[in-house]
Amino acid sequence: MAKEKMTEAEKYRLERKKRIEKEKKKKNSYINRNRQKVEKAEKTLGIIVGIAVVVAVICLLLSYFGVFNRLFTAAKVDGKSVSIAEMNCAFADVKNQVYNASQEYESSYGSGYYTADTKSTDECAYDSTKTWGEYFEEQALEHVKQIYTFKDAEGNTLTEDQQKEIADTFTSLASSAKENNFSLNAYIREAYGVGVNKTVLREWLENIYKAQNAQEAVQSTYEDKITDKDIKAYFEEHKADYTTASVKAYTVKVDTTSVADKLEKEDISNDEVDKLIAKAVAAAKKDASSIYTKVKANPSSMLKTVNAYEKKAKGDAATAYTEDTLAMTGVISSRMSSLGADAQKWIANSKTVNQTGLVYSADYENKSFQFDVIVVTTPAKVYSTVNVRHILIKPENTESDDSWKAAKEEIETIYAQWKKKGTEDYFATLATEKTEDTGSQENGGLYENVTPGQMVDTFDAWCFDASRKPGDTGIVKGESSGYSGYHLIYYVGQGDLYSKYLAETALVEDSLQKWQDENDMQVILPRT
Repeated sequence: MAKEKMTEAEKYRLERKKRIEKEKKKKNSYINRNRQKVEKAEKTLGIIVGIAVVVAVICLLLSYFGVFNRLFTAAKVDGKSVSIAEMNCAFADVKNQVYNASQEYESSYGSGYYTADTKSTDECAYDSTKTWGEYFEEQALEHVKQIYTFKDAEGNTLTEDQQKEIADTFTSLASSAKENNFSLNAYIREAYGVGVNKTVLREWLENIYKAQNAQEAVQSTYEDKITDKDIKAYFEEHKADYTTASVKAYTVKVDTTSVADKLEKEDISNDEVDKLIAKAVAAAKKDASSIYTKVKANPSSMLKTVNAYEKKAKGDAATAYTEDTLAMTGVISSRMSSLGADAQKWIANSKTVNQTGLVYSADYENKSFQFDVIVVTTPAKVYSTVNVRHILIKPENTESDDSWKAAKEEIETIYAQWKKKGTEDYFATLATEKTEDTGSQENGGLYENVTPGQMVDTFDAWCFDASRKPGDTGIVKGESSGYSGYHLIYYVGQGDLYSKYLAETALVEDSLQKWQDENDMQVILPRT
């Protein structure tokens, strides 16, 4: 049967149907392609978000465990990076020193100046111009600089004892961590700051000992180089620093008020200033000379002469002097600092009792000029240092008579106990067991090369009594910061010659400071 021929209308409808189907397929293909792109984008975004979350968590963990503090630089010392973790160690060291010093102060005076509750923004007790935070930062940087200056220098090898001390430190830290339910690293982080762990702390402690050893090695090198000739020359130049004497002294100050007023108000020449000073000096010299003439004729009249001059010259503003207020005794430069430099030198060269002098001193830097009338009661003398052992018993309350009485009874009991054997070795044993002086407890109460004026006045007077001989013992009462109490003292004997010891020490310190200046390390803080 023959196929029917399609009409034009049917062809048109069929063509239209095909076109619509084709457009539909094309549209569906476009939608599918976009849906795939969206799904792919959504999948990619999900992966990115997931990665970001993981990275954030990792960063938080790294920060918590202090990884960044171990990697990032807090300062550069001579080009060497100091990590934030190391700086935290330095801060902890400085804070602990201050805290311990405050505890000592509290034990003596009833209240400290730095506690666990003290804020970094509080005023520093050592320097009112700084907060504690500023003080700690300054000292921590100095601490780091000192360690980095010496830690790699010759002679820095750790000793077996130092290695043992470091090991003991970690044993103690581990014990404390266990008691407080911390891991060791967590406990160290709490104690020293974020970023500090076993590894960081061990290296830090080792570097402290290395620096200490190297510094002692450098110091020893300079000690070996110092000759007796060097010491003698240094002593002569600084005689007043190493000589003791007793004098009566009165000062007539040169009144330079008119000079200061002239300089403030007028443009005057140096010649005119010199004339004004010379006039003021002449007036003061006239008064000082009148006192000196009378005192030289009769040294015992000094008190009467001085008070008569005061009354005549100053009227109601006069000072009423006594023998005690005229008297000065001890190391010349420190105990007679109110006298002029030339007067101190004159006293350092004094030879006889009642030697009388009128000495003019000019301090141009401070614009201070004065005449000192001096009567020597004990001529200048270079003492030997002394070696002593002592046992200190403190009163619980320095304001309480009962506390002082209890402390005295305890020291007398210890004294009676020592007398049963009476040897230096037994004294050292008792000192280790009984003394409340932490500075000498571990070495049996021993202080070597004690210098005049180093100890409290009563202790000092007992040690440097001219009649003192090895084996002497005695009890003295002392009142001074941190050392108030009763001292049972055992006189071991003389140490180095005072001048030799101090001059040698000063020469070594000068040489060491010069070495440090030559090897100065610049501390650079990163820019913020």
